[in-house]
Amino acid sequence: MINKILLWIVLIAPWFTLFLVKKENIKRFMPAAIFASYLMIIYNVVADNQKHWVINETLIPCLKPLFVSGVFGAFPIITFWVFHYTYGKFWKYLVTNIIIDFMFAVFPIHYLFQEVLRIYKLVNITIWGRFILFVFFSIVIYGYYKWQEDMFHSKRT
Repeated sequence: MINKILLWIVLIAPWFTLFLVKKENIKRFMPAAIFASYLMIIYNVVADNQKHWVINETLIPCLKPLFVSGVFGAFPIITFWVFHYTYGKFWKYLVTNIIIDFMFAVFPIHYLFQEVLRIYKLVNITIWGRFILFVFFSIVIYGYYKWQEDMFHSKRT
């Protein structure tokens, strides 16, 4: 029961932090968050097919290949906040992402979710493989957003 409550919190609570931001900033950085979520959906489906992990607890059974709480909750909102505070300073963005990716892929969040709560278990991917993948995704997300923002700025002028 505690696992379900935690998964619901991870899914819903991050969205409330958007009340702390101006609407213009939400409009500006939400495309990066949505793209990040889309990228994670694709990764979760591929990871399920490649047996990267086994998910033991899920909120929405029909979406079991996805780690729903992360894909639709924490991940897009964390992406939003990282962009909000670091966009335009790539190295600051990258270092911030490396720290956050380490927390999610290695310790403490991965340890809590796998070893303590047993929400999932990694099978055919190591924690370091997943960490490198997450860092790579952060670079792709930055590139996507930079491309998108450049397109919109060129259309306005």
